[in-house]
Amino acid sequence: MKFGVFTLGQVPDQSNRVQAMKDALDEFELADQIGYDSLWVAEHFFSTYGIVGSCQVFLAAVAQRTKRARIGSAISIVPFNHPLRTASDYALVDILSNGRLEFGVGRAYQPHEFAALGVPMERSREIFDQGMRVILDAWTKKHVVADGSYWNTLDGQPVESLPKPVQQPTPPLWQSALSPPSFKLAAESGWNLLTASPFSYRMHRENWKEALGEEVRLYERTCEELGRDPKAARRAIMVPFFCAPTEDEAKETYGPYVEWFYNKVASHEQVVGPSAGTIVPGYELHMTEGKKTKEAGMLAFEQLHRYGAAIASDPDGCVAQLKELQEIIGLTEVILWFNLGGISTEAARASMKLTMEQVVPHFSDVKTAVTS
Repeated sequence: MKFGVFTLGQVPDQSNRVQAMKDALDEFELADQIGYDSLWVAEHFFSTYGIVGSCQVFLAAVAQRTKRARIGSAISIVPFNHPLRTASDYALVDILSNGRLEFGVGRAYQPHEFAALGVPMERSREIFDQGMRVILDAWTKKHVVADGSYWNTLDGQPVESLPKPVQQPTPPLWQSALSPPSFKLAAESGWNLLTASPFSYRMHRENWKEALGEEVRLYERTCEELGRDPKAARRAIMVPFFCAPTEDEAKETYGPYVEWFYNKVASHEQVVGPSAGTIVPGYELHMTEGKKTKEAGMLAFEQLHRYGAAIASDPDGCVAQLKELQEIIGLTEVILWFNLGGISTEAARASMKLTMEQVVPHFSDVKTAVTS
């Protein structure tokens, strides 16, 4: 199993934003040096929940600071940018990284972002589908035409999208899979599966692992129906993660930041403005169950820790929980989130090193020496 590192650019204290971004890049550089396999970033807008509004900008910087680890978007929000711009930007990142890009995509879920950008949330799946067709055509064809109901080139004229990515025909593609339709889409498209414990937990609470296992089986059945090998695609999960010498130390250090994150995301799940209180079509499960999870007090750290939505333990405890996820989902890789909620870079770096020294070797015969 491969191991990645994730960041969201969470900076609760905005007076510290310059140092926080430097710290995030330094942490990725360390991860690259000590043996992590991949480095991932997500994009969000209009909140300290995440101040990286462009994965491709951040990844261009990561490409120049690292040498061997894969670098990925987790995820690039397809409905928020013109797909021809997205195709060009990420092809350039692939070039700058010498072919190390992993392209994760999704359609977003926070209503205030759609409202502020003027994108109709109820059409997000349609816009996503149109956008992905254009992006893939831009990478694989000499000329591309954007002629959908949302994305268009003037008068349907073909354009030559440049540059093309280094990886041909495309960089590896990852579908952010949170609900059954997304798992089916990943199977139908032949894309890798990108899951996340925070989303599955908020929808299914104490049963989130079992529910995720069922959704993965839906993916596998769909692959079989299409004549595809259900085990061929890579499968990853992002999980808030902190390893310390003792479980008590891990919980005490990490707990407050985990609670900040989960309550922050819960505050962004409901519709804002004149339509407040409504449920957006296509987001029924996410909105209704997310609200129930918050109202039931299930976002308290003790509950999150109890059910493994956030892993904070000693090395043996971390190994045990990761092995459980590996068995349920058939993981090929796990993406660990050390630096959420504004935790100090010293704590994040110490946990990254301890994880590489005492957790990762349990999943591989190759032991990596940790450097300072």
